[in-house]
Amino acid sequence: MPEQTAKFGGETGIDPKIAARISDGKAWEPLPDDIFVIDGVAHTYNHTPDNLIPGSYAPMMTQMLWGIHEFYTPRDTPKWLVPQQHRIMQDADLIGHSLFGESQVDACVYHHLPIFNLFKDGGGPLYVGKEMRERWPGRVLIYGGISPYHDNVLDEIDRFLDEEKVSAFKFYPLDLVGGTVRGTRMDDEKLMFPLYERMLKRGIKTVAMHKAIPFGNVGHEYFMVDDVNDAATSFPEMNFEIFHGGFAFLEDTVLKATYNSNVTINLEGTSALIFYAPERLAHILGSLVQAGAADRIVWGTGVPVIHPQPFLEAFWNFQIPLSMQEGYAYPALTPEIKRMMLGGTQARILNLDVENLKRVAATDEFAKRDRLAEPWTSGRGTE
Repeated sequence: MPEQTAKFGGETGIDPKIAARISDGKAWEPLPDDIFVIDGVAHTYNHTPDNLIPGSYAPMMTQMLWGIHEFYTPRDTPKWLVPQQHRIMQDADLIGHSLFGESQVDACVYHHLPIFNLFKDGGGPLYVGKEMRERWPGRVLIYGGISPYHDNVLDEIDRFLDEEKVSAFKFYPLDLVGGTVRGTRMDDEKLMFPLYERMLKRGIKTVAMHKAIPFGNVGHEYFMVDDVNDAATSFPEMNFEIFHGGFAFLEDTVLKATYNSNVTINLEGTSALIFYAPERLAHILGSLVQAGAADRIVWGTGVPVIHPQPFLEAFWNFQIPLSMQEGYAYPALTPEIKRMMLGGTQARILNLDVENLKRVAATDEFAKRDRLAEPWTSGRGTE
């Protein structure tokens, strides 16, 4: 990994008091060079006006996205904010450079977004992920976005595997069908179970579902996790990856993780709590690790919603406060646990050959960097 350009509490402008809370008063440590970091969620956003579904919550979704970016990005450190000219982000250079040139992330899972009830193309185009994977094959894997309501959906699964070479599939809880918003439950035997069966037949053992963060005043019940248990018990050989795990519905999420060893929690969105709600994040991680799910938690940032580097470095230094360990019986977050979250678990659930990924990545331009570039220094409108 390239040398870091700055340390927290110093040149980056991070409040030393916040850094002290995250590290529980211990010295701030750099991320070890031997960790192969996999960011579990990266995607682009096609929020151009002509891509919005008329009459939908799409404009509010766009505002919410940038509100999250501005709120959770470390304040008083404007360099981590996405420049205005990049706010329509469909650029492989911008995303790839922010991950591999400006942060210590080594690989990512690109998500093709199937938010078809808000955006005509789903909101996050697949072609950007394919371009990234073609340019940096040792660093990029793809989750294909799909809707169970689409015509010939089983054939579409085959097409995604045969033509797009995706590694897993991503679903959203709501879709637009004939002008009507329809919900999707993971335990729907007629709608979803045939899809799981086809995926397993084709060798795909991970299915992902957006949860916990609703898109406005829509059916919030579909963003809950009460539908996970029956799906997980009916398909024990399938890994069910829950996104934004713990951001809402924490107790239910912990219960599902307690009793289902094939339920994985992805921290996209949840990881953004680290600077301004560290105790909340400590409760989420402490509860999940206490439940025996330490090896089923995946680090994800949702870049470019947040820039990966400050959150990655902060997480390596993050610790559940001793008072919470004693008061709630939460385990400490050991380096071994953090290593699993930062890449080990993602590699396991996708059956990745990490050593081969390292060999392939060692031949690209990012492997030759000796230090991290400044944030957002590549992409559309930049030289």
